[in-house]
Amino acid sequence: MRSLRRFLSPGWLIGLLAVSLFAWACFALLAPWQLGKSEDLDARNTRLAESIEAAPAPFGQVVDAPEAFVDREWRLVTLDGRWLPDAEALLRLRAVDGEPVYQVLTVFDPVDGPEILVNRGVVPVGENNTVPDYAAAPAGPVEITARLRAAESGQAEPVLVDGLPAVRVLDPSVLGGALGHPLVPAGYLQLSGDQPGSLTPVPIPGIENGPYLSYGLQWLAFGVLAPLALAYFAWAEIRARRRDAEADENPAPPAGPDGDHSDDALVDARERALRARYGNRDDAEQRRAHRRADRLRT
Repeated sequence: MRSLRRFLSPGWLIGLLAVSLFAWACFALLAPWQLGKSEDLDARNTRLAESIEAAPAPFGQVVDAPEAFVDREWRLVTLDGRWLPDAEALLRLRAVDGEPVYQVLTVFDPVDGPEILVNRGVVPVGENNTVPDYAAAPAGPVEITARLRAAESGQAEPVLVDGLPAVRVLDPSVLGGALGHPLVPAGYLQLSGDQPGSLTPVPIPGIENGPYLSYGLQWLAFGVLAPLALAYFAWAEIRARRRDAEADENPAPPAGPDGDHSDDALVDARERALRARYGNRDDAEQRRAHRRADRLRT
């Protein structure tokens, strides 16, 4: 009971609570967060690989529901229609190879279907965040080949940059209101190179594994190791307290007038320890005699 009361001290209780909360966070929050990012990356890699292998298909065949912008993201599609150069916006605070750029967003009016936002490519950010001159989208009917992209989520309120609405998050429903055009809300198109109206194409991400799986496994390991470490320290504490209790129950014999313990068993134990470390006195004398004889012979 006394040992139990010691482990109910404030220090041990705080340590137990901290380890419990840390282990819970590892298993319930941190590991699922990283493992979820790993699953998302694997799904994106799968969609990228499929988009590379698949030939461009008509937009109407690929996008049969709003969910297709997510489920078939990066897939190449073809679309007939015409550009609306007067309905244009910018995506700001983006970078390519570490250089800040604007991404030019223009409304495209298909022959069949609702208007859709198209990312035509990037232009470098000018001095004082100005927008440099870039080629306007061509007039007349065209056919474009572009990649499906899902709408982004986040704060997407536009601000004016050189007279154009500019957003940090590409949400077509918000930009449609700013441009005065009802756009497809679930996603947009990202124009490939060498297309009518294309600028410098936005780079597509590479297929990569990423560190998220290893991070998730590390958090799982931390969640297991933390309780084990606490259990080890508790076990070490119990052993130390038991040794102290045994020492209290079996105190050393009283010392004599010269400060030496009168217990013969204690003296014998010390002598055995000295012999184990340094050997017997006779052995030491024999070793010294052999060394002297060796010196005389040389």
